[in-house]
Amino acid sequence: MLKKLTLAAAALTALMIAAPVFADNGHRNNYRQHKHYHWKHHHRPVVVMPPPRVYYAPAPRVYYAPPAPRVYYAPPPRPIYHAPAPVPSGGISIRLHFPL
Repeated sequence: MLKKLTLAAAALTALMIAAPVFADNGHRNNYRQHKHYHWKHHHRPVVVMPPPRVYYAPAPRVYYAPPAPRVYYAPPPRPIYHAPAPVPSGGISIRLHFPL
């Protein structure tokens, strides 16, 4: 059992040491060959589409209320003056005089 654990630990250590070599993915020499490596800009395709058709509801109709009718009031009645009551003649008249 101890042999198997030691062998597994050795294999794991070897794999960890060799991991950066496998991580290169084979492109290491391509960059060294091209000293002036230029990135190419790929233009996106341009799609020209007509603008969408937009339909708007018609504007609401505006109705104006007619002006309020003029109100005419009848003129106030003329005051009616009655003739003074007749003073009874031949009666007794008492005059009260209070000095102020």
